[in-house]
Amino acid sequence: MNISQTSKYALRGLAHMAIQSEHTATRTQDLSTETGIPMHYLSKIMRRLVTEGLLKSQKGHGGGFVFARDISEIYLADILRVFNPKVDEEACVFGRETCDSENPCILHDFWDDLQGSINTWSEKYTLRDVANRVGILNERPGSDLREK
Repeated sequence: MNISQTSKYALRGLAHMAIQSEHTATRTQDLSTETGIPMHYLSKIMRRLVTEGLLKSQKGHGGGFVFARDISEIYLADILRVFNPKVDEEACVFGRETCDSENPCILHDFWDDLQGSINTWSEKYTLRDVANRVGILNERPGSDLREK
């Protein structure tokens, strides 16, 4: 599975929100500065996350984006599926149209294991898990949420 740049940015942005301001509205401009995600790109991502029901948008003074539900209910898989809707769909490493257990390519079983591992990982962890690790993250030198 190929995780798109948009998915990586969405994960980064929402992880930062979960750590910094779980119940406080976050402005796109501030989030862009703090995470290193280009603002125009981030704006599109945030609007899409509102459309998909992961965020709410608040207008006016003190406005910005807030989580639409508790972060313990937002799995990393929920975020990935917004921008990678084919995460659960099998795709052949060799690009074959027909690649399944009855007509596998030579890497089918290995690729299937990898996809299963990524799906299991993303369905196991929530944004609450990310927020709970903030102490560990802050202790690591040079670990921030900006692109290097």
